[in-house]
Amino acid sequence: MPTDDGKTIAGVSHGLERDGSGADLRWRVILVGRTGLDQVLRRVEGVELIRTRDSFDAIGELSDPIDDASPARAAVLVAPSAEPVGGGEDEDELGKFIDALRMVDASVKVIRVGQEHPMYDGVVHSGATGEQVMRVIEGAVAIPRVEVVIQKPVQKPVQKPVQKPVQKPAAVVDEVAQKSDDEAAEKAAKSADARRALSDDENVREVMKLHQRVMADVGGGVDLDRGDRVDTGLGQGTDEAVIRAMGEGRPVLDAAMGLIAARTGRDDLSFVTESFDGGIGVVANGRVFGAIVCKDSAWAQGVGARVLTEHAAWLGSWMRLEEQQRALRLAAFTDELTGAWNRRYFSRFLDAAIEQARGARRTLTLLYFDIDNFKGYNDRYGHAAGDEILVETVRLLESVIRPGDKVCRIGGDEFVVIFYEPKGPRDPGSSPPESIYGLATRFQRQICAHRFPKLGDEACGTLTVSGGLASYPWDGSDGESLLAIADELAMKSKRAGKNVITMGRGAEGVCRSDGGGDE
Repeated sequence: MPTDDGKTIAGVSHGLERDGSGADLRWRVILVGRTGLDQVLRRVEGVELIRTRDSFDAIGELSDPIDDASPARAAVLVAPSAEPVGGGEDEDELGKFIDALRMVDASVKVIRVGQEHPMYDGVVHSGATGEQVMRVIEGAVAIPRVEVVIQKPVQKPVQKPVQKPVQKPAAVVDEVAQKSDDEAAEKAAKSADARRALSDDENVREVMKLHQRVMADVGGGVDLDRGDRVDTGLGQGTDEAVIRAMGEGRPVLDAAMGLIAARTGRDDLSFVTESFDGGIGVVANGRVFGAIVCKDSAWAQGVGARVLTEHAAWLGSWMRLEEQQRALRLAAFTDELTGAWNRRYFSRFLDAAIEQARGARRTLTLLYFDIDNFKGYNDRYGHAAGDEILVETVRLLESVIRPGDKVCRIGGDEFVVIFYEPKGPRDPGSSPPESIYGLATRFQRQICAHRFPKLGDEACGTLTVSGGLASYPWDGSDGESLLAIADELAMKSKRAGKNVITMGRGAEGVCRSDGGGDE
């Protein structure tokens, strides 16, 4: 069953599956990348199933159970395509990933999907049944990596007459103490980096939830609570789960495959996008999305061929509609020229973020800015040059901000960046690597130093931006007042000579003290 944050719990409503000895078989199973095991594991009793796109997300999911009722035992199943890589140091990057999982849960089972690999606790094949997968997980032994350090053999001390201890010179004592302090500082820095990475991931996931809420507002999703139902005529049940997923902006594939399994009575069906010899193609208007594959090829090519073909056509229609809805949502909320979010998205996301920040007692900061003398550049070099400035401004800005921050174009050359961390730093000792004010001023310098081809060499060093930083709740209690204050501060920057970023009273406390201060 789906949860609010998109995780799936398989079989929980049926209680716990137990083997003959009465052992508790409940597990949290985290799938990393495209493993091909989603469908079979969803039907295993007592499994809490979570899907992630990459190894970084998997670490965050392992450290953040759905609730107190989540199973204590956890396994992470990794598709080879989702393994972390590091430019020639794949083994080292993979080892760091597994070590990070062990830091969160020392007993986690880390299983590879595909071929065997010595760094994993076990291996399963993508075509395995749910029972086979769970058997591998149960039998695997979580063995932390151990770095072998060759040391000199320890010899027993020889008994000597008691002598007066020899005092080391002060310089030697200071050197030893300094080395110890340096090692402790390095260890603390690594620990802080790990905590910060987890905190960043947690913040990005929370921002994505807000983003999905905003995006789901467009597309005319069906209100199922109102009683709307669609009967496809393909068997028992309705399309309710698929409609709900689309209305909420979630992928429809899982819900659709669940319905197909229920209607056909088959638990050995899967959807594949790679090579699908023997599968039934999922096609709509000439667009091939993938195929439905059944492990029982004799049934699929015999008595089941007609029903699978009907369901493949049904699934293709839903996936094509989902693609259209996604394009509509994106077009409704993005600026066509720059690719930044538009004013409609800005207003909705800001309101949702402030509502959440108010309940969680968090801060939120806006950077409002425009390009100094933009009209003059447009008049002198033409609108093509003006468009280039706008596009490059967004590109440069996105290169310095954090993953969860939002860049919005709300007017001709007017932009707003929403800086928001829903979860905040993981603990008081873990702070962002650079302050909001530091990010803003770094962006200023990049704009000033950037060469815009259509402006010629003379423009380098002359293009500047002026802006204002305002923070919720001190500078404004809602989105409208916060934007007004940031706009007013930007005007103050222009009056101060341009190429200036002015902070409100609230932003002074937030933007300089959130980790980086001035550069």
